[in-house]
Amino acid sequence: MNILFVSYLSGNKWAGPTYSVPRQIEAHSKTDNVFWSNIRIPRAAEWKARPYYHDTEEFPQKWIGALPAPFNRPDLVIVEQFYGYAESPLRDELAKGDIPYIIIPRGELTAQAQRFKRLKKLTANLLFFNRFAKNAAAIEYLTEQEKTESGPRWNKNSLVIPNGITLPEKRKTAFSAEGIKCVSIGRLNTDQKGLDLLIDACIALKVILAENKVTVDIYGPDVFGMKNGLQTSIYANGLEDIITLHDGVFDKEKEAVLLDSDVFLIPSRFEGHPMALIEAMGYGLPCIASKGSNMKKEVEEHSAGWTCGNDVHSLADAFLRLIEEKRLLAEKGNNARRLAQNYDWDSIVAAARERYMEINKK
Repeated sequence: MNILFVSYLSGNKWAGPTYSVPRQIEAHSKTDNVFWSNIRIPRAAEWKARPYYHDTEEFPQKWIGALPAPFNRPDLVIVEQFYGYAESPLRDELAKGDIPYIIIPRGELTAQAQRFKRLKKLTANLLFFNRFAKNAAAIEYLTEQEKTESGPRWNKNSLVIPNGITLPEKRKTAFSAEGIKCVSIGRLNTDQKGLDLLIDACIALKVILAENKVTVDIYGPDVFGMKNGLQTSIYANGLEDIITLHDGVFDKEKEAVLLDSDVFLIPSRFEGHPMALIEAMGYGLPCIASKGSNMKKEVEEHSAGWTCGNDVHSLADAFLRLIEEKRLLAEKGNNARRLAQNYDWDSIVAAARERYMEINKK
């Protein structure tokens, strides 16, 4: 198949699609003729070394008809994310319906995500994006939960294809003999990542966490200017011995942080399919995963950690269960590693390709 991948990626290291999209396209390039059109100039210069990668330096027109054959009339277009195309002629070009396309919204269509900047999104949906979604051949969700929470209104046709990882060679081999070292890695964004819920849960359990020597290290770039507010809340509530904020970590430094921790925390209100969680489980870390992580069901089914809802009480209860069941850290860590093995890129792409061929035939 001649598959055109379209993205609007900045290449910021803190963004999950910076990693998942290139790896997805690389896996498809092993079996299909692919062309990756990123309609902006990214920070990730290493992408330019890929023979199938192109951006607006080469094709400033930002529309499919300007691409070289056969990608000016591809068999299928895969649109990565949803709202990045507000000012792109490509959105309306696709919505005409002449070329089959699939949208991978990566969590942007869930009810929770739609409530964030609600009025702005409502207006944009009415003007442009409802038509863009409905005229797609299908919406590709990353998890069943994302599909359920997005609902059928966007498009009657959908499929579920998860993100993938390359399983790391290193893995967690020993857990803390005393205390529990918890870690959260991601953007310092209370609205999406639920860091306010995490702090409030620690406030409610401050004495118990201190008695059991539970610590929480939060790593992430201050993309939205929320770090000072989080730091103020930590100090105002006497949590400085429990919660520590750090700058973002990436690559080998991130690997070292994960291997030095006992539990990965993801209290998010909404996600697509969180690469940070899958990668942490790949290292053998059990987790505390919220419903909004979109992996609550999988974590429960594989006994890969502890789960909770998107509220303070439920998150606090997960901490209590973690403390009570500390003896299970190694067992749940092994289960987490096995769960992560289900997300091998080559296997995922093989399944995706079958569905893409069916859609292309229709």
